[in-house]
Amino acid sequence: MKVFIKSSMLIVQTTDTSILSIDWFGEFIVAHGKDALFMPSSVIIFYDEERLSERKEFLKALAKYYSDKSDLYYQQILKNLLRYRHKPVKIDFKTKKSVQRDDVEIYLDAISSKEVKILLKNENSWVISFYLSQLNGFITEWDRRKLFLNASEARTKNRLDRLLKRKQFLFYNIKYTYSPNFLTILFNTFTNRRKENSFNSTKYLKDNTVQQHYSTLEAPYDSDIETVKRNYRKLAKMYHPDRVHNKNETIVELYTKKFQKIQESYNYIKNYLGT
Repeated sequence: MKVFIKSSMLIVQTTDTSILSIDWFGEFIVAHGKDALFMPSSVIIFYDEERLSERKEFLKALAKYYSDKSDLYYQQILKNLLRYRHKPVKIDFKTKKSVQRDDVEIYLDAISSKEVKILLKNENSWVISFYLSQLNGFITEWDRRKLFLNASEARTKNRLDRLLKRKQFLFYNIKYTYSPNFLTILFNTFTNRRKENSFNSTKYLKDNTVQQHYSTLEAPYDSDIETVKRNYRKLAKMYHPDRVHNKNETIVELYTKKFQKIQESYNYIKNYLGT
């Protein structure tokens, strides 16, 4: 394991996957789940001023952990880390070409058309943090094993749908089990008005590509062009690479790819709607 400061832009920690099971590390990830960016073999945790005290405690634990595994003094490491305490923390995992993935079993229950419960069979700070980052703004309650999702808006259901298509995360295989009539209950308000919009309808399965582009734009299936334009402008502004031009190369690259996907989906839907 090693920790260093890269170009005064962020704290970079390189470690193996054993750290996934350490309590203080997992607790920090969960606490900052909404401020995290997850990639295939790394995680970036951005600075949250309201959680500065928690970040300081994390950096102290990190300095102690690293000091125990190296010839450097604890105070020397801690001083350097605290100096850059406002910087993002990037965790890079050292992996072999063939990664053994652990299974994570998740049960989804549609309590109503407006609320979903996501329950892990076993506690997993990393998976919970990933859900917090992907469903930020829609989570009403959570702990290290479960989350409750406010699914009253169509865009929430679209985000959840995208998330459920992802079967791997970091070094885990995600296995879902659903409550009886999960889709019927969750989309009850939709199916009463426009049955073709439901995820279990024939039209949805037939036009899955169209749905994916609508989802990228966070718009309900078959939204009109005005809704699509409004969402496109909002997302294009949010993910424009110019917003992060002073960040590190990884973040700029991620924003650029996201911006390109938004552009692609917008052009696709415009052609699809014939405008």
